[in-house]
Amino acid sequence: MSQIVTEIYDAFRAAGVDDAMAKAAAGALAGREELASKADIAAVQADIAAVKTEIADLKADLKLLKFAYGPAILGLLIKLTFFP
Repeated sequence: MSQIVTEIYDAFRAAGVDDAMAKAAAGALAGREELASKADIAAVQADIAAVKTEIADLKADLKLLKFAYGPAILGLLIKLTFFP
């Protein structure tokens, strides 16, 4: 066991937790280095904000395309329908 896990195990034993449960709890806490830190969460939130901005820009571009190409396609359909 590493030093921190041993300290956690000893603290559980001092609190009156039986040996098997103290080992299991200390072992479960041993992998906490893999958890996300506040900096990791902040970076992910910044990435999400950037993606939301990109989505808003894409939606604006799509509206422009709909506005620009809609009348052109309508005019083409009218021409093909009434003026073959």
